[in-house]
Amino acid sequence: MDYTQYLNAKPSIKLHIEVAGQQGVINLCATYGCYDKLSDVDLVDNETAKLICPHCHTELSSSALCALCKAPIVDFNLAKGGKVHVCSRIGCTNHYVSFEDIHDTLTSFYTEYNYGAEDNDF
Repeated sequence: MDYTQYLNAKPSIKLHIEVAGQQGVINLCATYGCYDKLSDVDLVDNETAKLICPHCHTELSSSALCALCKAPIVDFNLAKGGKVHVCSRIGCTNHYVSFEDIHDTLTSFYTEYNYGAEDNDF
């Protein structure tokens, strides 16, 4: 998370990016369903981008391909469990969330936000 660059009044997700022979930085909106982004490289529609962790310099990837355009899917692990999956093709809006154990994820969420404190049986 980048607490120096906000998008939609929330810290953004800062990554390194490689696209169309250019390398730079991209900040993605951290709100699910929001497509706002800032980048210091030109984002050319229909090009696929490599997204790279700015800390460990590992390319974020998965073995999945986008159901809409067949570009590689990029996975982001969520601190509360699960993953957000986004298409690496610039301009494609395909994205989804998956959870390995929805019960554990919801329990963690409810506990952190004190939701249903009187009755935590769901």
